[in-house]
Amino acid sequence: LPSETRAYFKIEDGCDNRCTYCAIRLVRGRARSRPAGAIVAEIDALARAGHREIVLTGTHIGSYGKGEDTSLIDLLEQIDETSAERVRLGSLEPAALSEAFIERAARLKRLCPHFHLSLQSGSDGVLHRMNRRYTAADYRTAVARILRVWPQAGLTTDVMVGFPGETEAEHRESVDFIRELPFTDLHIFRFSARGGTPA
Repeated sequence: LPSETRAYFKIEDGCDNRCTYCAIRLVRGRARSRPAGAIVAEIDALARAGHREIVLTGTHIGSYGKGEDTSLIDLLEQIDETSAERVRLGSLEPAALSEAFIERAARLKRLCPHFHLSLQSGSDGVLHRMNRRYTAADYRTAVARILRVWPQAGLTTDVMVGFPGETEAEHRESVDFIRELPFTDLHIFRFSARGGTPA
């Protein structure tokens, strides 16, 4: 048996977003997805080898299948037919959690009800300067969709403080927004400059 119950499995790499603080696109390039058939076969092999939980990771897993005739939820439905006991998602953005995604995900037998939904800031002004592609209201909507299906879901997130130009009022907006939602854990970190990025 493996020494680890949990196995981490990368399904894609790279990112097509242009967040103003992030150097991932410069370092890893555009989003590229691994073939679904290979993913399913390898996950099945990991499960048969004794890994009870598979964590799907990547730079931007919500973009899985972009430009191809597939998507993250298509892949999850295929993985649900493997011998994996549990499947956990890595970090997602609010746009990934559409009504259609949630409706299909609710039927999965193996998906863990834990969502790491990246926030970065609860202030729309800061989110705009970060070039994040959602608002605080979009984020709140995504959380409501999760909780409607999984009322006791684990909800974790990332929050950046000290983004260039962030005012005390914007910081307070972020703190107040976070207090509204039932987070089970927060990863809070200070802004740090990355060469070659606008921020």
